[in-house]
Amino acid sequence: MANQLRLQRVSQELNLPPTVLTIFGSTGDLSLNQLLPTLVHMDNEGLLPKNFRLVCVGRREFDTKAFMAFFVKNSRAKLDSKTVANFAKRVIYFKGDIDEPNSFSELQHVIADHKIGKKHDCFSRLYYFATAPEYFAPIASILKHQGLLIGCGEHERTIRILVEKPFGTDLRSAQTLNKELLKFFTEKQIYRIDHYLGKETVQNLLVTRFANDFLEPIWNRDYIDHVELSVFEDVGVGNRLNFFDQTGTLKDLVQNHVVQMLALIAMEEPKDLTPESIRSEKLGVLNALKKFTAKTISGNVVRGQYKEYKDEVGKRTATETFVALKTFVDNKRWNGVPFYIKTGKRLGKKVTEISVHFKKQCNLFGTDRASNVLTLRIQPDESVQLQINNKVPGFGIRLHTGSLDFGYKTAFLTEIPSAYERLFLDFMQGDQRLFMSKEEIEAAWKFTDSLVNNWDNKNAPIQAYASGTTGPKQAEAMIAKDGRRWWTK
Repeated sequence: MANQLRLQRVSQELNLPPTVLTIFGSTGDLSLNQLLPTLVHMDNEGLLPKNFRLVCVGRREFDTKAFMAFFVKNSRAKLDSKTVANFAKRVIYFKGDIDEPNSFSELQHVIADHKIGKKHDCFSRLYYFATAPEYFAPIASILKHQGLLIGCGEHERTIRILVEKPFGTDLRSAQTLNKELLKFFTEKQIYRIDHYLGKETVQNLLVTRFANDFLEPIWNRDYIDHVELSVFEDVGVGNRLNFFDQTGTLKDLVQNHVVQMLALIAMEEPKDLTPESIRSEKLGVLNALKKFTAKTISGNVVRGQYKEYKDEVGKRTATETFVALKTFVDNKRWNGVPFYIKTGKRLGKKVTEISVHFKKQCNLFGTDRASNVLTLRIQPDESVQLQINNKVPGFGIRLHTGSLDFGYKTAFLTEIPSAYERLFLDFMQGDQRLFMSKEEIEAAWKFTDSLVNNWDNKNAPIQAYASGTTGPKQAEAMIAKDGRRWWTK
């Protein structure tokens, strides 16, 4: 009860405007298992605007009651029937086919009907594109031609869109998509999502970097030996098989989640906490990521595929389910410091963490002692740990390696908001700090394309690995040749 009251106070402090949120792709997997359950939970906790309506757009022949029944039946989320019933009062289902633009002719009336009381007022109109990227431009065109992009000037309400990843499939397609959306919206109206940026512990990367003064003097190439970013998944591709086989781990995880975390770890201090300042410093890192060539890929990149994948696909394919690589941020702060990335599916456990490995500066106790390592655990067991050396009690001097721990669950006896909760709230408030800019997207694709366009079976062949392991043995050899080892196992 105390937690619920706290959350409700937060909602009141936010002073969220009246809002109508329209989700395109509402019957898809993302909506059923992430977006709708998140909104149900936010409604129950008092985190939605007092005046809020949800319009769910899909191709299926449903009325609102049938749609809600479909949602409850097909969602993998844990849902409370009473909570869902209360939330259903805010929902309207609208049948519309993106391939048939005229089917949206009545959507204007559905949205416009939401007035508040007897006195005229209006809602902010927010649109969530939870579809494949090839539909983003057609949806924008439909909204324009159906008169759905006209805001309420009288009450300063706004129009915004949120687009899901993947944002394009390479640099050229991302640039084309940006141009298409900018025909209808300004950059401040476009919210390009990476749900990892909504995770509480990813946001804490910024705080850890710049709210702890002792770190800044040593956060550079003179004191840091290397940085490791690991994103392990314990499951296979599941029901994302068709999408994943055309995408692979590099585009699915590295191009967005991983490089965004890398940018937060490596960025310079922003002049303030505005979206413009934070995005500018992240962009500086992304532009400084050293691009690969066919020559530099060999020995610095490992591609893998778990052995059962070809059976799931029903054919042999060169789609990678695992990537390990060594890259550099080519600027004054990080020159010469390797950033090791390892990510993949069926790796035995689910964990996302970043470890910063410091150089050994003193020789009084020898050089064979353990290095100091700062580990930022994003999920699960969200925490910050610092590995340090201590004396073992007793005669003589023997060293023991332990850690100073800060755990979110023990420090804060409250529920950690989900990534989508945070991002929904920011979307409603008009806060773009946790969303990617046009320039960030394109810089990330330049880095990714340098891999895709240069790796082949000669310089980065697909290596098989057994499910439940930490990936192919070649990844171990890649880091071992530098005299290092993977921290996350």
